[in-house]
Amino acid sequence: MYSIIYRSVAVPNFSKFDIYQMLSKARSFNNDNDITGCLLYHNNEFVQLLEGEKEKINSLFDNIKKDKRHEKIQTLDEMEISERIFIDWDMAYHDFSDNTSVPHEKMRQIDAIFDKSSAFTKPSRLSMDFFKNVNQILFKKS
Repeated sequence: MYSIIYRSVAVPNFSKFDIYQMLSKARSFNNDNDITGCLLYHNNEFVQLLEGEKEKINSLFDNIKKDKRHEKIQTLDEMEISERIFIDWDMAYHDFSDNTSVPHEKMRQIDAIFDKSSAFTKPSRLSMDFFKNVNQILFKKS
């Protein structure tokens, strides 16, 4: 089993409709290919964690890097894993853009997302890297 975490920036004019359309396709693909993960979006930035068989994850990530809907793609971490963090989620998603100025609300939502994963019960370097990058995006000074 393998996992990749990356960050990217949405291109200008990338709308919520575009995100939901992308998510619908991703969830179907991920379900068919036994890929799980989590995608978070805030102020035009994405951070995503993908989990699954190494060949499938690398192939998917190659396609993600070619996707013209985002840019400045940065691989944050990748590693062999013994178990998934988001075992039950084809693709968990949350858009934090609607509450950009309420730090305690952001933290409550992060807790809710991670509470449904193994990130709190079985912390790992991978989950800590993901959480660190989520925090950087959410609390970055504009």
